[in-house]
Parts: sequence; C-alpha cells; structure tokens
Amino acid sequence: MTFEEGNKAIHPVETQWHYKMMVDSGFTPLDKEKQGFVRSYQYSKGDRIIECTTGSSRDYWNDRKTGQFGLWGDLKIHLENIS
Repeated sequence: MTFEEGNKAIHPVETQWHYKMMVDSGFTPLDKEKQGFVRSYQYSKGDRIIECTTGSSRDYWNDRKTGQFGLWGDLKIHLENIS
C-alpha cells in the first residue's frame, strides 16, 4: 500500500482512542468518521466542545470552552475535573 492509499483510509469514531472515555463522560460525537493519518473528532456536551486529534506523532485533545489541552493520557483526568 502506498502512502497516498493509506491516507485515504476511513476511520469510524467508535474505533478511536478517545471514544469510550468521551461517551462514558456524557459527550456525543459530532464526527462519525474521518479520513487520513491525521484526523480530529469533535464531541459536545451542553455548551462544551472537546476536539480529540490522532496525529502522526502524537494524540492530543483540546477543550474549546476553556482552551485547556493535553496529550491522550491527560484526557481522563480532564473529564473527571469538569464533571
């Protein structure tokens, strides 16, 4: 498979590292699937939107309401703090 072919792959939100944490915390995914190696999925809960990104070199999240962000290992702690 070439790089270009691999970058066309479709990734359902349910298969991503953040899905279970976000849904278990009451968030609803706004994006059902994304394409490519680097992709961002948005979740909402009330007036809060959190964007979770899978990248080529790291996975991270960004809370659009507060501007807080972190690497994948920090997401669960953040979700517990805002509940």
